[in-house]
Amino acid sequence: MSTPNSIPPSFKVPFNIPDAPERVTMPELVNTAKPLLQSSLDSFQSKAGAFETALSQASWWHFWLLVIVSSLVSAVCSTITLLIVDSQIARFLPGYSRGLGSLLIYLILAVPASVLVFYVGLYASHWWATKQAGGSASLVQHSYTLGVIWAGEVVITAVVSLVLTLIGAGGIGSLVTLVVAVYALYLMGGSIRHLYQFPDQNQVWITAAVLVIVNIVASFVMFAILATVLR
Repeated sequence: MSTPNSIPPSFKVPFNIPDAPERVTMPELVNTAKPLLQSSLDSFQSKAGAFETALSQASWWHFWLLVIVSSLVSAVCSTITLLIVDSQIARFLPGYSRGLGSLLIYLILAVPASVLVFYVGLYASHWWATKQAGGSASLVQHSYTLGVIWAGEVVITAVVSLVLTLIGAGGIGSLVTLVVAVYALYLMGGSIRHLYQFPDQNQVWITAAVLVIVNIVASFVMFAILATVLR
């Protein structure tokens, strides 16, 4: 028999997100996020039925939850990577230090920055698909079914870059990021082909490329600004 003390505290979901509960507990949040992360991994591995599963999960609540989780993983990994790089630089430049305070600020700001970059890329590709290529899928369907793949790309590149930095091979991180992004583009092409019936099949790859290019450019600009501010 449960007691009042055993009930986990709940908190109000910030902002007005469609389909989101008014309040949620941490266990409920974890239980909701788990199948979304599994769907992301399945989609990135191109498993049978992954697209249909993602489409059935499409909602703004699921989208923002998945984006925040993947952005948090990316922010934590990139912050640790910066800490390692700083320690390596300090070996050759005694007295050099970005400071733990700056890194903490970077971590705090990197999460909303990643969320913004994530959404901007998807919004741009949906604009292209519907306004330039004649598609008709809703923004939430487009954002979620492509977002589950891109979330996998974000997490994988962040973790791989951190591991490469740990073993002293951080220099090839950009190459790995490019390879994973190209693979994600290929996977998203399949999802776009399911979502839209473009008369010109070249629009499938243009729509996917818009997402990747806008995301990469926005990421570079956003995090260059953060790195400059916190130098």
